[in-house]
Amino acid sequence: MRINRDILLNLARENAAKMATADHSLVCIYLTGSLLNDEPILGGLTDIDLICVHDRPQDIPRQITRITEEVHLDIAHLTQSTYDHPRRLRTDAWIGGAICNDPKVLFEAVHWFDFTRANVAAQFWLSENVAARAKSFSSRARQTWLALSEESISQGPKRQREYLGAIDDCANALASLTGMPLPIRRLGVDLPGRLEAIGHTDLLGGLVETYYNESITREKFDSWMPAWRETMAALKSIPDAPVSLSRYRKAYYERAITALADERPAAALWILLRTWTLAAQVLPRSEESFKAWQSFSKDLELDSKHFSDRVESIDHLIDRVDEAIEQWQQSNQ
Repeated sequence: MRINRDILLNLARENAAKMATADHSLVCIYLTGSLLNDEPILGGLTDIDLICVHDRPQDIPRQITRITEEVHLDIAHLTQSTYDHPRRLRTDAWIGGAICNDPKVLFEAVHWFDFTRANVAAQFWLSENVAARAKSFSSRARQTWLALSEESISQGPKRQREYLGAIDDCANALASLTGMPLPIRRLGVDLPGRLEAIGHTDLLGGLVETYYNESITREKFDSWMPAWRETMAALKSIPDAPVSLSRYRKAYYERAITALADERPAAALWILLRTWTLAAQVLPRSEESFKAWQSFSKDLELDSKHFSDRVESIDHLIDRVDEAIEQWQQSNQ
């Protein structure tokens, strides 16, 4: 199937109409995410991010729905009450950001959207609110660093997931100064531009150094990918596998990794590392796929032998991120 932005927008509208017909609890459906950008396609694919607002609580907060083998919906289900406190949403980078960053309304049962968005967006880009959103990420990164340095998180994929989460929070603390936070696939691609916009391209190297090393080559990617694919396939039989790693998202991640591996290996590695570590948490430790993840971590010097040095690097990174936020706030008061 040939994929372009116009085709995906039409699919978004068609599927929103079907959902609205089938579910009378829906108040509004709006489109957010990469499809709002002029160049949403990465590796020949992108997803369709929808936020469904309901008049009552839903059993499933997030679902991945297949359209074709190459296209899927990533749907967040929220209730109207989520939007009852506009002041709180102005410091919420994800939910507040999604409604304030020019989403496309695909369905509306009542005149809900414009009024709600106006209340949230009124002071969303006020410098103190922008800084508060950025600081919420860096504060969480600091809390994670503290837990890691005190070794209160056991060794294994959970500890590595928390470590990578701290890096992600540092990156999004900076990214959220000029826009929406960046998801896994877009972080390595869009972050350099976000850093340039705030005058801190110097921080890119420090972020990358926390998970990258000079031994990484295209041949390394080629050796890792078969085991990664086996891991993604193994998740099909695991009931508590992460929703974000649904079987319909394998190509979504794989094609991005392959497209970036030659020219932007750090961006490709981030996607590979984040998804594989998330999957490793639910893999049986006796399985070959789990052992392959352990070998991969060792290649990246993220194993227990090197972990204390890695954690120390996070401490320095958070200090630099906090300084950048303070500098931004002072210059935008």
